[in-house]
Amino acid sequence: MPTTPRAGARRPRSLPVRIVVRLLAVVVAVVVMGFVAVTTSSATHPLGTSSKPRTSAVSHHSFTVSWAPVEKAKAYVVTVATDKAFTHVAWRSQRLAGTSVRVTSGIDEHTTYHVRVVAVSGPNVGLPSASASVRTVWQPPGDTSRPTVQKVDTTGFTVSWPASARADYYAVQVATDQKFTELVKTAVVEKPTLTAAVRDGQTYFVRVVPQRHGLSAPAAVGSVTTPLKVLGKVGKPFAEPVSTDSITVRWPAATNASGYTIALMKTPKSKATWTTTSTKAQATLTGVNRKKAGLGAVFYLKVVATRYGQTHTTSKTIATTLLPGTTSRKASFTAKVSSYNLLKPSETDAEHRSWEKRYTVAAKALRGLDIVGLQETPWKKFDGARPVVKVAKVAKLSVARHPKSSKPCTTTSEPILYRKAKFTVVACGVQKVSTGNPKRYASWATLKEKSSGRLVFVTNAHLVAYAGAESSRDPRVQKLRANEAKKLLSSIKKHNTHHAPVIVLGDLNSYANRAAVTPIDVLAKGGFVSAEMVAPTRLDADVSSFHGFSAPASSGRHLDHVLVDSRSTVLRYAVRATDAKKAPSDHFQIVASIRVH
Repeated sequence: MPTTPRAGARRPRSLPVRIVVRLLAVVVAVVVMGFVAVTTSSATHPLGTSSKPRTSAVSHHSFTVSWAPVEKAKAYVVTVATDKAFTHVAWRSQRLAGTSVRVTSGIDEHTTYHVRVVAVSGPNVGLPSASASVRTVWQPPGDTSRPTVQKVDTTGFTVSWPASARADYYAVQVATDQKFTELVKTAVVEKPTLTAAVRDGQTYFVRVVPQRHGLSAPAAVGSVTTPLKVLGKVGKPFAEPVSTDSITVRWPAATNASGYTIALMKTPKSKATWTTTSTKAQATLTGVNRKKAGLGAVFYLKVVATRYGQTHTTSKTIATTLLPGTTSRKASFTAKVSSYNLLKPSETDAEHRSWEKRYTVAAKALRGLDIVGLQETPWKKFDGARPVVKVAKVAKLSVARHPKSSKPCTTTSEPILYRKAKFTVVACGVQKVSTGNPKRYASWATLKEKSSGRLVFVTNAHLVAYAGAESSRDPRVQKLRANEAKKLLSSIKKHNTHHAPVIVLGDLNSYANRAAVTPIDVLAKGGFVSAEMVAPTRLDADVSSFHGFSAPASSGRHLDHVLVDSRSTVLRYAVRATDAKKAPSDHFQIVASIRVH
């Protein structure tokens, strides 16, 4: 009895079916074996491994990779990573036919990269090469342009320039030359601006170099000129001769002066024949050779102030001299001497006072002096009195008279007064110094100083003022004065028989440079120097000694003088300036302290 199949039991295949299945299995096996055979055949010819690549032309954002060719390789793949394991790939190439490539993408500055190469040929891929490392450099800062001035004045300037891309800072130089060899300032600044404190009146060159990690951009150069400060006026110089070839000079400084030139000239308007320079408002002129420099016994001095040679101001020109000599003899005594023109008794003052009142006021100003030379003060009686005697009495001085006689040394209007407690008269007289009219005289007296026994020769003169209708400035009158000064020198030589130190007093009616040759020049050539030119202390020396009862001039032109030779030293000089409208004379009194050796 047939059995009934169990549920889920496999039903046996028929024979034909089993045959077909087995044939299909054989076909599949053959195909698989063929594929394996083909694959096995290809693997027997693998690609070689690329050599270690080389890097070159490294910049901040690129570099070149090159390698040796691999046999049978058709292409190459380059990989760039930031780590040796190549897990952080920065860049990978497509298949490259050549053996080098410029890497320009994905690259940062100042970064280390690792590079390897793989050779490929169709489906075949070689093993990766050994890796090479390369480090990119910093990118330089960007360019800037010429600095421009933002502010400039006499104390300095501020400049700025366009900011440079990537610049960390700027190296800045300031120089006075375009080659930047004369540097006045160097600085490192973070911002594109610089303020420099520099001197005025100068062109400065500014060079800016952007900097980044030791790298520089091209320099940018600009320039700026500071304005010059205003130069003030230089004051009137004060010259003090200290030897036969040296002078000390000082003057009120000129505001903003950078230096001074001291010039000596033969005349006030001639060219300088001797100069020296100083950065201070004083100088000592040494080695002054008058003959070599073409200077007279009296010559002229001026000071020129400058501001860096770009602008100048010039002082007033003054007359000066050198000492006529020196003496090794010790000081014998010191005397206060004076020259005073009292205006003749026939004249009156601005207040219309009588001569007696005028002379009384003038005489009181003579108290305390040792030697006085008066002019226009006659022995001849006026209104029953002798003017010179009246003056001497009020001044508490004595009229110089012949020894052991009551006869005055002179009856002209140029008497000499002296302090009797200090001096005695050894000899005296008067000498005519004119050759015609008007007549002019010079009185003289040899005095003996009681304490030291030292002799001193004093002469007192009043040189011509006018000649008829000719003015005081007339060339003929000027020449007459010069000739009278020569005769005065002859008188000194004739009467100074004891060869004593000489003091010259008088109204010479002239001053330095009033004419081509003045009495001052003549006497200086004869060895006498004006007290006003050599005294270390001078009071009111700028006030002219003649005022004519009006406001006195400040020219320092003195008609009245005190002069000495080389055996005396002038310690102090003064013009006793008062209210001209109340003055007893049309001249101011000249006073000097003299040390006689």
